[in-house]
Amino acid sequence: MRCSRAWALAATIVMFSNLSAVAVTPPAQAENSTQTYSSRLKEIDLLTQARSFYKARKILEPLLESKPKDADVHVRAGRLFSQMGLLPRAIDEYRTVISLDPRNSSAYVELSKIYLASENTNDATTYAKEALKLNPNSADTRILLVKILMAKGLLLEAEQEMQRLLRGDPHDAQVHYMAAKIYRERGQGALALQHIDEAIQLNPNNHEWLMEMSDICILLGRDDEAKAALLKLLKYEPDSVEGLSRLARVKENSFRDYDGAMESYKRVLEIDPDSVTALAGIERLRAKKNDLAGLWKHQLKNFFAGLFPKKN
Repeated sequence: MRCSRAWALAATIVMFSNLSAVAVTPPAQAENSTQTYSSRLKEIDLLTQARSFYKARKILEPLLESKPKDADVHVRAGRLFSQMGLLPRAIDEYRTVISLDPRNSSAYVELSKIYLASENTNDATTYAKEALKLNPNSADTRILLVKILMAKGLLLEAEQEMQRLLRGDPHDAQVHYMAAKIYRERGQGALALQHIDEAIQLNPNNHEWLMEMSDICILLGRDDEAKAALLKLLKYEPDSVEGLSRLARVKENSFRDYDGAMESYKRVLEIDPDSVTALAGIERLRAKKNDLAGLWKHQLKNFFAGLFPKKN
């Protein structure tokens, strides 16, 4: 009898100690689990930003399996696959985000960007407009819509959308830059130059906009200013392949400075030995120089022939 009571008491003690453990341990475990989940998402963000795609994917794939209904995980997946160039997979992930969280406007924006990059302007327009329904005050989404309208050749609609943006914030550098591109496409060089000047003043650190200024100056026949804009760009970014290539074209076409253009293309090849643009440019310049030398030779021959006519 005493033995039975002892066993009963022992069982009761074990039961209560187990209940105590159940009551205390799970919150601690849950907190650790939450911290681990959050830290994994942050790590994926950092690795994706650093373009360490393989490492990011190793962390991401288990999360996709363990949390298939978590929109935040699928957002990371969409971002990662998009940057990896796996666009069909990125599209699937962002569509999953929308199915899980229909009010996630950023997913619509990212889908619109992917379709624009793929030159599918119809779907790009659809998703951009859906994003604006959810967040009508998003300037970034409206700028995206302007880009889409320009890609579709709807310059008048793009200008109207751009004017709305300027009324909302006349000091937005990105909007002035887009305005410059619209007016350049429409052949309105003076207006384009006005807006690119404003954009660069508002954001002088965006040196790539100097290439747009150069294009506009060429449109206006202001070749010296076009060249100066590119030289200024290369002062800040001496290894800009696009800047060097454009400078070569300006030297070649606007100034007939074939030696200077050749020098710029050779600099491109030092940075990118496989540059098709530079290789083709050098061949073209050599042909032009040979043609020019032949022309001079022919003219000199005619000149001296005129001085010393043949005797009959």
